[in-house]
Amino acid sequence: MKQIYYSWRAMSGPGNSNAIKIISVALGLLMTILLMSRMALNHSFDTCYENHRQLYQLWMQYTINGNTLDRQQQCLGKLAGAIYEELPEMVVAATTTSRNMGQGLFRGDTKFSEKAIAADSLFFKTMGIEVLKGDPVIDLTQKDVVYLSESYALMIFGGDDPIGEVLKYNNEWELTVKGIYRDLPDNVTTPHKAVISMPSLWSREWGNYSWNGGDSWPEFIRVADGVDPVELNRRINEMLQKNLPDTESLQLVIDASPLTDTYMSNDEVRRMDRIMLVLSLALLFITTLNYVLITIASLSKRAKSIGIHKCNGAGSPTIFSMFIIETLMVLGCALVLMVILTLAFGDMIKDTINITPKQMLE
Repeated sequence: MKQIYYSWRAMSGPGNSNAIKIISVALGLLMTILLMSRMALNHSFDTCYENHRQLYQLWMQYTINGNTLDRQQQCLGKLAGAIYEELPEMVVAATTTSRNMGQGLFRGDTKFSEKAIAADSLFFKTMGIEVLKGDPVIDLTQKDVVYLSESYALMIFGGDDPIGEVLKYNNEWELTVKGIYRDLPDNVTTPHKAVISMPSLWSREWGNYSWNGGDSWPEFIRVADGVDPVELNRRINEMLQKNLPDTESLQLVIDASPLTDTYMSNDEVRRMDRIMLVLSLALLFITTLNYVLITIASLSKRAKSIGIHKCNGAGSPTIFSMFIIETLMVLGCALVLMVILTLAFGDMIKDTINITPKQMLE
């Protein structure tokens, strides 16, 4: 207890530059945690789905006249359904989606412009999204049906029950609300607030849903426990060759990879992730070095008090422990200041790196 008391007296005394130490450490930690929080968010994309390690996204890669193109998320319309039918021992669910549904929903003359997608009846089962009301396996096989997220239904209908209510897509198609599902967080690669039944598109001949072109459908599969990804991809590509039209100038390869790898597969995201890692480690090192240098610079002013402690019987271990306690006190004050700065500048932080103070402090 005496060591804590003397450490506090030393901290509160003049000439120890403790204010500079606390501000320096607080700012250094704040910037380091900001960068690491953004990195953690990048690596947490698409982990919100139930059993997310079993959820895979399908990618296609064309080779045309010997030129291999980049992988693409847009796939042939028939692909996911064929995988589900022909590989039942490996794939427990599959879904085809369309992201080209950005016109918005209308209730009367009021437009709601949250993101909507179209999907087939196995969408919620495949993705592992909790359905709060409705039976999507039945409802999404019907034309002109829409499921709303919990927050979107509240936005449109307030506290009223939305089931059975009619909305309009692009103020043209009438869509009947038949279900509500749990909201997704921001860190997903396929964000949406509404899911429109795929037959709504098919009945209007929207897009080419076949083996012959029409590669505009993001598709996902849910694999069984213990499935070998290499064997899965081999079987998928064997099945693909049986269904593709014969052509010598075009080859196509399918790659099923975990959905959690999708966001980090972007070259720009990986590059920024590496940059943030280097910057965060450099900031942490500079903050530590800065604290050490300020402490060393103040030793000449502390020599008299250290001498008094030694004259009163304090040994080197005791003096060292007092410096450790003082360092812990500075660190504690810096953490408090860091939390205050985080809360005070929360809006600016969110606008800059898309991280909320709550996500940082978690």
